Amino acid sequence: MAAKPAPLPPVVVVVAAALALCAATASASASPAAANGTTTTRRRSGCYSHLFTFGNSLIDTGNFIHYSTSPGSVARSPYGETFFHRPTGRWSDGRLIVDFIVERLGFPYWTPYLAGKSREDFRYGANFAVASGTALNQLLFKKKHLSVAAITPYSLAVQVGWFKKVLAMLASTDQERKEVMARSVFMVGEFGGNDYLHPLFQNKTLDWVRPLVPRVVRYIAGAVEELIQLGATTVYVPGLFPLGCVPRLLFLFRNGGAGDHDPATGCLRGLNDGLTVIHNTLLRRRLAELRAAHPGVTIAYADYYGEVMELVSAPAANGFDAGAALTACCAGGGPYNGNFTVHCSDPGATQCADPSRYINWDGLHMTEAVYRIMARGVLDGPFADPPIMSRCHNY
Repeated sequence: MAAKPAPLPPVVVVVAAALALCAATASASASPAAANGTTTTRRRSGCYSHLFTFGNSLIDTGNFIHYSTSPGSVARSPYGETFFHRPTGRWSDGRLIVDFIVERLGFPYWTPYLAGKSREDFRYGANFAVASGTALNQLLFKKKHLSVAAITPYSLAVQVGWFKKVLAMLASTDQERKEVMARSVFMVGEFGGNDYLHPLFQNKTLDWVRPLVPRVVRYIAGAVEELIQLGATTVYVPGLFPLGCVPRLLFLFRNGGAGDHDPATGCLRGLNDGLTVIHNTLLRRRLAELRAAHPGVTIAYADYYGEVMELVSAPAANGFDAGAALTACCAGGGPYNGNFTVHCSDPGATQCADPSRYINWDGLHMTEAVYRIMARGVLDGPFADPPIMSRCHNY
């Protein structure tokens, strides 16, 4: 996402979901990895029949480049270089959180929803995430006199609508749909990051953005409630990662406007304590209310904030360069390598030698190395309770 109406959609993130009653058997599955055109053989976990995810560029595996007439930097090298060895529409050097979850469940890499044409394309679920996706819709931003040039029209509500179409393709009767829902794991998010970043990149202040938080959380909770009404029994909802540690925001507020820097991490306290923590606190509270209202449903919070803060606070202990915890691997130079007038794949971009030693990839999104760690925290704990794989066998 650019400083004004940038073509580069901001982070967001991802989110995960898991289910009960796992089969005790695992089956071998050789299937085409749609993302890179190779064939991989993976052992099926036997736990879940489908994985459905909603979100933004943190987990978009290709929807953005399938609808955008000019997808920009993400469609060019070095995006995708680490694993796929070519751009695939993923906003990273390699795999995303959902890719690692898909691998662990034994499913093939997804065909992006917007590229899917048949029931077979959604045999193991679907990824509805679109880069720059928001919980709120474009109309609301327009009413607040914001440019929506960099905001996708495919908000959370639209993505849930897409899911309903896929569910109808997978199951023709109420009983079949109920079975699909009961055996599937849902990831709703992360949402909220773009809802706040779009205004901030249009020169709005933290005081202007903060009142959006209750509405954003209400929209997220509403989507979770809608999925439960459709029969979902396991839903994972991630919170925001620490926005105050994002290189592009550190660059944007380098002259002030987002509070002081935390002496322990260098992150901006205003963006963390004054926005991210408020969002996560309200979201956790709302999810607790949903749990009380739906005691038979697993509604788990995924603590992306805690995961990323742990890495930023002790980068060397987690395998990252200690001096580059808040520096983008591939971006436009300047403080934190966070100048967003030049994108990672543009001529003149500054790129690190080894992305696996960096936490941040392009100033907004994480590296594959970080997504691997984040996925592990949700799959096995301790950053989701219960973790996705907690009820699975033979993995």
